[in-house]
Amino acid sequence: MLAVGVEPLTASSFEPFGDVIAHAGDARRRFFPQVHDHTPEAGQASFWVSRVDDVGTLPLTVTLFERHPFSAQTFLPLTGARYLAIVAQSDDRGCPDPRTLRAFLAGPGQGVTYRRDVWHHGMTILDGPAQFAVLMHRTGRDDDDVFLDLARPVVVRPPRATAPGDDR
Repeated sequence: MLAVGVEPLTASSFEPFGDVIAHAGDARRRFFPQVHDHTPEAGQASFWVSRVDDVGTLPLTVTLFERHPFSAQTFLPLTGARYLAIVAQSDDRGCPDPRTLRAFLAGPGQGVTYRRDVWHHGMTILDGPAQFAVLMHRTGRDDDDVFLDLARPVVVRPPRATAPGDDR
């Protein structure tokens, strides 16, 4: 069984997988062009609200990943729940690469955009229930979502507690 610890969600640490949707800097506006990334066949913009009632706990065993080959997918929290963004890049066979597996703890004011084709676990909230506005483009052919049962489950561990002055 693979194991990964939870780390804080920051724009720089999440960059290989997508964008953190939160304002940063002094500018009045911050634009996120990646939310519109899609292939030409995914021409139907879709926007909906998802409700998540089940609250997850850590450690969490993950057995299923998903990806969206034609469009980025954006989640904007509408409620103040913390949630996990569990992600992985693809290996040379197109499966989740365990070497790139990461688990991020998103705060209530942070949304995420998963890049097109990034493997991710379904939304796991820690302070629920929660609602998210979701944006992605669709093909209309029922091929927008790819689900994969993991051959080896992944255990997501709580963040490691550190003592003051422990910089490891």
